[in-house]
Amino acid sequence: MVNPILDATSENFSTLVLENSRKGPVVVNFWAPWAGPCLKLWPTLEKLSQAYGGKFLLVNVHVDKEKSLARAYNVRSLPMLKIFRHGKVVDEVRTAESEASLRKILDKHVAKPSDQLMAMAIQHYRQGEKETAFALLQRAQGEAPDNLAIPLTHAKLLIKEGEHDQAKAILSALPLESHQEPEVLVLLSHLESMEAAREAPSMEALEAAVEAHPDDLRARHQLAALKLFQDDYEGAMEQFMAILKKQPDYGDHAATRAMLSLFHLLGNTHPLVKRYRARMLELS
Repeated sequence: MVNPILDATSENFSTLVLENSRKGPVVVNFWAPWAGPCLKLWPTLEKLSQAYGGKFLLVNVHVDKEKSLARAYNVRSLPMLKIFRHGKVVDEVRTAESEASLRKILDKHVAKPSDQLMAMAIQHYRQGEKETAFALLQRAQGEAPDNLAIPLTHAKLLIKEGEHDQAKAILSALPLESHQEPEVLVLLSHLESMEAAREAPSMEALEAAVEAHPDDLRARHQLAALKLFQDDYEGAMEQFMAILKKQPDYGDHAATRAMLSLFHLLGNTHPLVKRYRARMLELS
């Protein structure tokens, strides 16, 4: 069956795009007949829509007819593709990319067989069938070693089980470029903080140690870890900043990684993120 290609208007956009994006990815093609690159891109989009056989929905928006939609989604140049998932834009393409490039982008968002295995694993875990869950995750990772969501899910479940060393081993074994992905960075930093907190003396003892010996970076790191577990983000950031000022590469740049993971956790608009990001830039 041919995968339908639909046209969205301001009247049906919410139903056609936003609601459908909760079922699967929706690719919105903002276009105009006078834009040559849009006409060049169209045959590739049509081909991919059919090739993927319903794994994503392709929706066209004529920007001259739907100017309010173009404004709402900040479409200032053409072509412009925006990929929606769960009611939000999760990716975009601003040029007439090749078929291979578009496939690579789409593959990040469409469902894969390994995703189904991962979903089954999570379901088994929630039902208390943990051995089955972890076996399914290992199988999924073997079938799709490039699907980063699988080792991330595996590591998160291991952390829940208190198997921190196994979780760290899975994350550490990922390709080096994956270590810069926000979710990997957050989990590795979280594990490191848990390890530091586990080995730490009391909060009072650490605060006394830092006051008596300001250059005791191990004590500062442990103090920051304890503050994190009390949700005292500002207090933790202060300790990490003190480490950065004294020795930026301490613990294989532990303070930098911790700060970046906190920025990701809190979000770019959080006042603490704005303040401490500016302070980090002053040090660079």
